[in-house]
Amino acid sequence: MTKSKRFDDITIQSYDKQYRDALNNFELSERQRIYSSLPIEVLDEALEDENRVANVVLNTQDEVIGFFVLHKHYQHEGYDTPEEVVYVRSLSINERYQGHGYGTKMMMILPQYVQEVFPRFNHLYLVVDAENAAAWNLYERAGFMHAATKEEGPIGKERLYYLDLDAKYVSSLKLQYQEASISSTFDVVDLMLNGEKVGFIALEQFEHRLIIRSVYVDESYQSTGVAQNALRQLATYVRKNFEDIKVIEVTLFGPNHQLKPLFEKSNFVETMVTDDYRTFEKYINY
Repeated sequence: MTKSKRFDDITIQSYDKQYRDALNNFELSERQRIYSSLPIEVLDEALEDENRVANVVLNTQDEVIGFFVLHKHYQHEGYDTPEEVVYVRSLSINERYQGHGYGTKMMMILPQYVQEVFPRFNHLYLVVDAENAAAWNLYERAGFMHAATKEEGPIGKERLYYLDLDAKYVSSLKLQYQEASISSTFDVVDLMLNGEKVGFIALEQFEHRLIIRSVYVDESYQSTGVAQNALRQLATYVRKNFEDIKVIEVTLFGPNHQLKPLFEKSNFVETMVTDDYRTFEKYINY
């Protein structure tokens, strides 16, 4: 049975033989070939393995604009991940269709699609070369968390990314700078969901640190995962919009602050604990 998921003007679906010619003509630049195999180079191996599912990404004209393989029970060399996992492998966008936002849309819908293909699996992983910053910035915007770094991959340093498929996530959430904050001591980042402001994060810069002073989400959206998704995207946002920032920091006062689980799930690391407060940090340059 063909699995399929549509988002905006793209559709992800499991591979069908009618798309083989399109995959034969799939194009990647010489630079991109360093990071990813051509689909046709991995297709048959995926089709012959019961643990793998080959998938295509289509536009509204039914043209193949992207490709990837989902591989359950896969263990990437050098990483200790659970057995019941799904890895995203050989992910790429056809060079002829790059620059139209298709990669972002594909990553935003990917978690829902994986849940349809492998409903019993809760852990989604992917590995990306560290120097491929465009790719891992995209993964972070889609809610993936940087879980580990391996110093010596096939072509150098590489990064492991993880997404908890049991967690709530909001695929269309965007972080947007609030122009009104220019005259303020704080930088305010609005949380925009489908064009509507649903919350904000207030930030204060101190030397090479960016301090989170407030995280607010409208009451009607507090149970939808907006805050967690925003904090997962924050490192990418900061890299693009703030110079020389190395660490994002937040201090929570009181021994049982209600936001403690939120920052833990958003890949912040607890660096200081006292009777009165605890501090969490996230390094944005690895």
